[in-house]
Amino acid sequence: MNQMDPRNMSSVIIRKTWGADDYFICGSPLPITSRGIWSGDNPLNSIFPVFILQAIAGTIVSRVVYMILRPMRQSKFLCSVLGGILLGPSFFGESMKFREKMFPPTEMGVFNSFSTLGAMFALFFVSVKVDYKSLITRAGRNSWVIGFSGTIFPWITLLSLFYMYIDYLPPALQIKIVPFFIASFVSLTFFPVVAYSLDELNILTSELGHLSLSATIVSDLMQWFFVLLVAIFKQANLEQAIEAFVSTFILVLISIYGIRPALVSIIKKTPEGKLIDETYVVLILLGALFMGFTTDFLGSSILYGPIILGFIVPDGPPLGSILVEKGECFVSEFLLPLLFVRVGYELDVRAMGDLRTAFTFMAILFAGYFAKFLGVFLASLSFKLRPRTAFLLGLIMNNKGIIEIVIYFRWKRIKYIDEQTFAVLMFSSLAMTAIIAPFTGMLYKPRVRLASSHKQTRLKTIQTTPGASEFRVITCLHNEENVNSIISLLEASNPTEISPICAYVIHLVDLKGSSVPALIPFNAKQKRIFKLSNSPSSNHILRAFENYSRNSNGPVIVQAFTMIAPYIGMHENICRLALEKLTPLIIIPYHENQKHIEGSLVATSIRGFNAKLQRYAPCTVGMLVDRGTRRMNSSHFSYNVAVIFIGGEDDREALALAARMSGHAEVSLCVLRITFKEGEEEEEEEEELMDEALYDEFKIKNMGNACVVCREVVADCSAQVMDAIQSLESNYDLVMVGRSRHQAMELNDIEMPQLNSKNIEHLGMIGDALVSSELFEGWLSLLVLHRCGRPVHK
Repeated sequence: MNQMDPRNMSSVIIRKTWGADDYFICGSPLPITSRGIWSGDNPLNSIFPVFILQAIAGTIVSRVVYMILRPMRQSKFLCSVLGGILLGPSFFGESMKFREKMFPPTEMGVFNSFSTLGAMFALFFVSVKVDYKSLITRAGRNSWVIGFSGTIFPWITLLSLFYMYIDYLPPALQIKIVPFFIASFVSLTFFPVVAYSLDELNILTSELGHLSLSATIVSDLMQWFFVLLVAIFKQANLEQAIEAFVSTFILVLISIYGIRPALVSIIKKTPEGKLIDETYVVLILLGALFMGFTTDFLGSSILYGPIILGFIVPDGPPLGSILVEKGECFVSEFLLPLLFVRVGYELDVRAMGDLRTAFTFMAILFAGYFAKFLGVFLASLSFKLRPRTAFLLGLIMNNKGIIEIVIYFRWKRIKYIDEQTFAVLMFSSLAMTAIIAPFTGMLYKPRVRLASSHKQTRLKTIQTTPGASEFRVITCLHNEENVNSIISLLEASNPTEISPICAYVIHLVDLKGSSVPALIPFNAKQKRIFKLSNSPSSNHILRAFENYSRNSNGPVIVQAFTMIAPYIGMHENICRLALEKLTPLIIIPYHENQKHIEGSLVATSIRGFNAKLQRYAPCTVGMLVDRGTRRMNSSHFSYNVAVIFIGGEDDREALALAARMSGHAEVSLCVLRITFKEGEEEEEEEEELMDEALYDEFKIKNMGNACVVCREVVADCSAQVMDAIQSLESNYDLVMVGRSRHQAMELNDIEMPQLNSKNIEHLGMIGDALVSSELFEGWLSLLVLHRCGRPVHK
């Protein structure tokens, strides 16, 4: 054999079956890479070229399955596993020739190693994003009861049925302790799985999402008890079990009291506003590998080490976010799908074996799933949740994902369960995932929760806010650029003793490096904001408003928050806060102002947030187009405002805000009233009457007020409208206008200035014309008001 070329020699293999569990007794080592076909070498006889083909085939097949099933709202996780099943012995892999070329046992080592690496880093990043302290402190009594009911109901059901029908179950389940472990793990709901599912469905920040995440805390805490039991029972005898437990416990203590303080010191050493040094990022990622090696060395699972390290890493910015940003994309889009493909590849439909046994086992599992659903549903109803919400919560708590797959696959590899048990567990999990995702997407309608379920009488507007009551405003900021203009706008809104201003100031932060959306109150006495320990931007923004509250000319109450959530669902939190506080006005910065600060990608996300907020908010939304060149002087405040009042509900909101401002002695107001010669349509007569009534009321209120000037212009074409607007002076600090589409803009007698149709959606035709024209060059800010909570006029 020594005289033979190893590249051309067929390996001697002794095996029981040709599959992923095959192993070598004797054989020749294969080359890592090929010398090329021109040298007469077959690349498929080399290890790494075969791995590349395996990775490409797995990725392509999974992506094709995802493209097909995406309209049905199926997850990437499910599609990746299905891709592996298609490549496995149940379909394409049924051909021996295909398996010999694509998945030979001699060359599966690299594929298995990369998939294990994917599992390690995926669980590490999942652990980094979980903040147990926040979950526990935020979970109310209803969350604990719902979570406990969703765990104990299926556990009792499964345990009873397993031992009642133990003679009809697969042989692996007839070992007395195995049904206990399976019933325990199937009964649990894992936080990362639920968070991943909610994120894919874009309901992570919804009311249902918050409740689902809080309810999983019970199961997530209980899982560590079962993990400990598995680690103990894995050992050959009691002495080894004690040694494994003690050594793992010592490792956890070292991690908490040794490694975590070092990580916290890294954050403290990093200058404010600077990113964590990449050297530390690399060391922490290597630390995840080392922790996996350590737990494997101590007799526990190689996967527990990265999980332990992930839990002690402070989540969110600056450390957790940079770790996730640097590594999660490669792991989630390449390494993790390899794990799912590997699991699917080893999942053989034919392993179901005796169909009676398999279906009995599957029926028991589905009985457990139903018991979990029933427990969650009944517990939710006991807390007066709506039946639809309780139903959806019961579905979501049955989600399956990466944690279950890793656990079942590991049990199979260490021979806790046989092929048949593994196949039934996997297919039941995939079936539940395939059912839950589309049902949740179809049944849960956040927009209905925000709009239709609340009567129109609860909608607050500036017009309906009594002049002798507290004026509540929600102001949203992404960075420090808009601080001065919004503070000036609040001061111009005339806070008085009989009508103080209550401003809910919210710094919006995109959710990175954490799985838990949060609305964090700002405490001025604290040196740093909880979770954003190295975010000077939040501190500067919120402190500026706190300082304004103390130094304002009138009573201004500021309640400052930092909101951490994905932009795609952030509007729901704002709308919910507006409903709870009955605020008549929300102020948001114009997304185009953010491009030079945040970049085009983030500005696009902010644009989507603005559009959704304008569509679903239960009050008036004001979009502030800011040039940011004026600072408010606390000793002497003066403010020049122009209002363009053509008509319509949005313009009436602008005039109502102007009426409030007119009471401020240092605010100069110019109201440009534009009317038309053209006769109004019958359905517009009521609107015209309301316009005139509000305008007359404004004039009567400000008779004798030297700071208020009203100009009236009659126009019969859009050109005359623009001429009237251009006649305004160019030294205004703020110009206000409604977003409504006006009759003048429907006249086709002359083209408007070059308009951006995308901007019209947010600013209206007048607002876009002002921003697009040279006239805006002389104005500092433009506030475009839109009364939401009802169908948009087109």
